[in-house]
Amino acid sequence: MKTVSSWDHLRPYGIDLLTGEACALGYRLLCDLTLQGQNTVERCFSVAIQSENWNSGSDANPHVASIMLTHEMLLPLAVFALLDSGCREVWITDGAAIGIESTDTADQVKRLKQLHKLHRRFEYHGPFEDRNQHQMSGRVR
Repeated sequence: MKTVSSWDHLRPYGIDLLTGEACALGYRLLCDLTLQGQNTVERCFSVAIQSENWNSGSDANPHVASIMLTHEMLLPLAVFALLDSGCREVWITDGAAIGIESTDTADQVKRLKQLHKLHRRFEYHGPFEDRNQHQMSGRVR
């Protein structure tokens, strides 16, 4: 099981919170993205990010872009980050995203369901993961 309940928990998935002071409204958070983080954000919002990074990151995992994100975007991004990291399903609970891994046993999953009030459950299914094929055109993206 993997849990994401804060912006710091998204750092291993390539979304690195830098500051809340960059937004004049005090609403958005400036985040740098590694390639993995950029892919997660682009998949979640179905966009292409063209911005430059603010900081360089590490030599092993450099930052490649930056983006301003609101606090409310934590859980949607967590769903995609956890699914893309190999979790077979993700649950949204009160303030957290819980990723169920292939190594989690049926007993562990049952106990988790007893401990947490589940609001939504997500999993990739079908050949196109997060997208459905348009029936008339055959397009996926």
